[in-house]
Amino acid sequence: MSAADRRAQLLDVTRDIVAADGFSAVSIDRVAREAQVARALIYQQFTDLSGLMTALVDRESAIALAGIGSVDWTGTEDDVDQVGHGILAYLRTAPTSWRIILSPPDGGPPDLRDRLELGRAYARAIGARHLSRYAGVTVDPDGATERILLAALEELSRLHLADPQQYPDELVLRYIRSLVSWATQVEAPKDTH
Repeated sequence: MSAADRRAQLLDVTRDIVAADGFSAVSIDRVAREAQVARALIYQQFTDLSGLMTALVDRESAIALAGIGSVDWTGTEDDVDQVGHGILAYLRTAPTSWRIILSPPDGGPPDLRDRLELGRAYARAIGARHLSRYAGVTVDPDGATERILLAALEELSRLHLADPQQYPDELVLRYIRSLVSWATQVEAPKDTH
């Protein structure tokens, strides 16, 4: 197995442990045992447990956020559905990664919160760019509208991942349309007459 493939395997094993039992269940011994490799190999790849956890969070964040910036709006209502379908596709492509990012288990690495906030800031920037085009005004990515919109989308994503039968695609899309409509009304220029 190449070094890159071995690294991916070790991160996959670590991800599965985190998803099943939380960050606190991860140890070099357990990863080595479940990957059927020597502990020395893990140290060689990641230096220590902290390096392994950081690499995992970085990879899962990259997987979860891959492609979000590629969906672009031209400013039409059809774009809202396109973005909604894009969000659902991303959730389906990497559900375990999204579960870890959206509902991080206890015991994560010390900088996990900071890394997740960087991802949220990125998502807000993308959302603000799209909403600015859609609403016809400049939307602040750190303003209340974008923060509320992202929080609602995160909760909607958690619900869909946990129970796609109760929160099917069409329901998720209806909520997204409503959320974008609300955000547009909040951000759209007001007639001062």
